[in-house]
Amino acid sequence: MAESDKVISAVMKATGESYDRVSKLCSVAHETVDECVTDDISVVAPPLVIGRLGCPVLDRLLLRLGDGQWQLPESVDVTESELATTLVLPIETVARYPMIGRFGLLARCMDRLMIDDADAERSLVVLDAWLATFRPDADGRATPYPIWALPGRDAFEGWLLARLDILHKLGYAVRLANEDMDGVRGQQHMFVDGRRADILLRFTADCDKGAADDWLVLENKTTAVGIGALDQLALSVDWLRAEDRHGEVHGMLIADGLSLEVERGLRERRFDYQSMTALGYRRWVRQHSPLHPEPHFDATTINYPRNLSVRTLAPALR
Repeated sequence: MAESDKVISAVMKATGESYDRVSKLCSVAHETVDECVTDDISVVAPPLVIGRLGCPVLDRLLLRLGDGQWQLPESVDVTESELATTLVLPIETVARYPMIGRFGLLARCMDRLMIDDADAERSLVVLDAWLATFRPDADGRATPYPIWALPGRDAFEGWLLARLDILHKLGYAVRLANEDMDGVRGQQHMFVDGRRADILLRFTADCDKGAADDWLVLENKTTAVGIGALDQLALSVDWLRAEDRHGEVHGMLIADGLSLEVERGLRERRFDYQSMTALGYRRWVRQHSPLHPEPHFDATTINYPRNLSVRTLAPALR
């Protein structure tokens, strides 16, 4: 994955750095922001500020800025207790809805590119120039931040089924269900109403997340999701339970980001959630795809005083 030539040219002009240095750092910065946002970490690196709509920590930060008695610090990369004190929030809330600032982004980019600490200041200049490309123009119009899209669901499912050890490490001792052993298809099992389950897994041993012979229903989306994805997962779980097969039925949603409404619904139903980033799929795609991807998110601009461009991620819900 690579940053656009238009952005790279703008950063080169602003910094005087070479194409090679700018293209590498800007592409990694974009990938890092994508990974944070799709893993439900708000990015607060003005003029780029993005996160889930309704995030209580980001909302409180905007509220504090709006009262005119507080200014955004140079970076939000402080301890959870410091940020909780600053925003007057419980530390549990800050821990559940984390943030990353420009210094945190810089550290991740330098680590990924193996840049020496001696070049940190030089790298920060390039990062700041990249962030500045999202500054509003003279008319107040800002360039939406595009989150790079992932390949389709079939590609992800093939990737995951070849790496079930990822789920094993998360406490799920599972295998793909099959007709000979379980009487069902592991992929696209059809229920009596014609609905299909994405993937059905079977627990092979007692473990943290289930008992031997329990079931795990996976609902997979390679985009950010809204409440419809939770409904699809819940229906698949309920239909499998209605088939009265031996063992408990558990549910897991896998997506490239989700709304707070879905997060609450998952907790209520005791379903699990894993992001594409947390599973390692985004990084794997980055390492193996030579393609320049098209964005699958748009960001909506919130007009805010003092010329601070604040963007809050608006997922394309489906």
